[in-house]
Amino acid sequence: MNKGLLRTLLAGLLLAGLGTCGYWLLFTQFMVYDDEGYVLWSLHNYFQEGGLYTKVYSQYGPFIYAFYHGIHALFGIAFDNETGRLLTLGYWLGSAGLTGVFTWRQTRSTTATLAAITLSFGSLLIMINEPIHPGGLLALLTAIGAVGGAVALEKRNHRTFAILCGACGAAMLLTKINVGAFFLISAGSWFAIHWAKETQARVLLWFTAVGSILLPLWLMNKLWPEPWVAIFALGFTCAALALLLLVKEQHRPTIKANTTLLLAASAAFTCVVILGSVWARGSSLGSLWHGIVVAPLGQPIAYAHGVVWPAITPILILVMFAIALLAHTRKPVWITPTIAIARLLVAAWLLKLTFDSIDNSLVFFSFKFGIPFAWLMAFPIRTDRTNVLNSARLWLAWVFIWQTLHAYPVAGSQMGWGAFLWMPLAVTGVYEAIKYGTERFSRYRNVFKPIAVINVAITISSVIWSLGYVSYQRFRIGEPLQLNGAHEMRLTDDITSVYRILNKNIRMHGDMLFSYPGLYSLNIWTERPTPTAHNVTHWFSLLEDSKQNAILEKLQSEERAVIVLQSYLINYLELHGFPPRSDLQPYIVENFQPVFTIDTFQFWARKGRKVAPLSTAKIHLDKENGEALLQLTTDAQGQATTAEIRGLFYPYNRVRALPMTTGLPWKITPLSAHNLPRGMTTLATITATLEEINRITIPFPSRNNLPQLDILKVVIKDESGAVLDTLRFTP
Repeated sequence: MNKGLLRTLLAGLLLAGLGTCGYWLLFTQFMVYDDEGYVLWSLHNYFQEGGLYTKVYSQYGPFIYAFYHGIHALFGIAFDNETGRLLTLGYWLGSAGLTGVFTWRQTRSTTATLAAITLSFGSLLIMINEPIHPGGLLALLTAIGAVGGAVALEKRNHRTFAILCGACGAAMLLTKINVGAFFLISAGSWFAIHWAKETQARVLLWFTAVGSILLPLWLMNKLWPEPWVAIFALGFTCAALALLLLVKEQHRPTIKANTTLLLAASAAFTCVVILGSVWARGSSLGSLWHGIVVAPLGQPIAYAHGVVWPAITPILILVMFAIALLAHTRKPVWITPTIAIARLLVAAWLLKLTFDSIDNSLVFFSFKFGIPFAWLMAFPIRTDRTNVLNSARLWLAWVFIWQTLHAYPVAGSQMGWGAFLWMPLAVTGVYEAIKYGTERFSRYRNVFKPIAVINVAITISSVIWSLGYVSYQRFRIGEPLQLNGAHEMRLTDDITSVYRILNKNIRMHGDMLFSYPGLYSLNIWTERPTPTAHNVTHWFSLLEDSKQNAILEKLQSEERAVIVLQSYLINYLELHGFPPRSDLQPYIVENFQPVFTIDTFQFWARKGRKVAPLSTAKIHLDKENGEALLQLTTDAQGQATTAEIRGLFYPYNRVRALPMTTGLPWKITPLSAHNLPRGMTTLATITATLEEINRITIPFPSRNNLPQLDILKVVIKDESGAVLDTLRFTP
């Protein structure tokens, strides 16, 4: 078989395997804070109304709205939770695949290429936390700019390099201004320090070095001097300065002024196209300026999540910077073999972490150790490599180090999006170290290669096994959610049941849905509108008073407005020093009341309004005889014969069976949606025909030996064993 075809086939098979794991992972994960719902609902409103930043609130730039609206208009695709996951899977595979392209061009090694694809995929595992979040698209744009730029540098095609970087940078800038700015700074500074005029280039190199010191201090001043922030700033600055030392040493290709102008022109043209498409749908120029620039730059830090740095990280930062200075000034003979050995030790460390890929070990390593090890992997240790290959690798390292700033001030998924480029950088560095070793110890050449191949095979297998085994078990055991826009999502049993119950109650009792904090996937699933199109997860800290007042007025005017409150998220913010405070909160507390609570979700309706809490169960004592009673409120339809209390989680062991008998008859009271009787209570001893809403009361011999109610569920079944309804216990 042709070697090129074989390589393509192997890469395709690997991407197919990783894609399968990614599909299982994406469709079995849903984060309670529901950032994906916020993005999807804002897209929904934009598709319907236009008017980004005037009618539709967004923290993000207009590119995603223009891009996704184009897809929606051309193909009629509905943007829901499943669409978001499929698009995210495409971004995930595309980003990983591009790192493979870079690695192949650097090494011409199939094994190294496959390793880079696998490790990059693993370091982007955070994709499953926030499908359709702009971070996924930004990762792909970063990969296109970094890898495409590296290929252009390798071919000495500076015009293509400029056009590509300008277009990618502009699209990123108009998605998240900070991420785009970091990319454009890395591209602009690269052009500046490689300017054809040597004297000016040296001056600009010094300006870039000073900027690498001052920019993180300015960026992080609001949280300075928290320890995690100080380490972050130190790590970035030392890594950037170390890479600039390499730039100073290496032969610099000549970039002329007109090429730099091409970078600016490409960025400007891309911005005009994007802004024009959004402006044409009702956004004013003033609102665009405010939404893209003023609001993000003026936004207070409403929420921050720090990096938990390993204790050794500051030491590694300083040690690696000291070695970089030594290598630049003294060039001792031992520096090259030491770097080669250090790379192999890092590779062994990385190999160990692949066995725990499902725990985000690769994500954290690429960020927390990728920063101090950036110079280590970019330093050229072989003399037979061409200058253009070294320059291309250094460009990738330069983009990587600037993208790590994405993780400030919220170092969550941003760590993965900002640091995955370290993986191809590391793989090429390790490959170079192995080649260096085979040249120094040529008699062991036949030993090095099989060891490397075996280690790559272990790396690929362990990542796929770690991700695939867990995700397959989740997917196999999970039951499809079967909600609008999320039919095939398979979540844990507790989450599936609570979302189904909320969906049922919202559809029955609500014509308008608001949530605290914003959980907008519920609006997609229930097809219920929000009060206004100004929606964001942390509305209490991000929306202006006028926008919150508009929400309040809409809630006042809609009698059948309902609210879902997520107490865990509210308590989390309180405990971490970001208490939710706004004028809208007192209004909610004064005018609405909880109807039922399941886990940390509360369903609220207007005070004084009675609603039947569908699919809920309670155990209480009869006031007359003290007998324990199981009370079920259900909209089950069909011939019911038995109820069972079962474990909430697989394998759903039966805890108690409660069939209808003469000795234990069911009392069945038809209810209205207002939780009032709409007919006579009847006794059922064999079977009961259930229609609409009913309250079923079943004598309960004893509560003794029952597990905690929050890990139990009640199922109502017919004679054939089919489940008519699944209910959860409420306090």
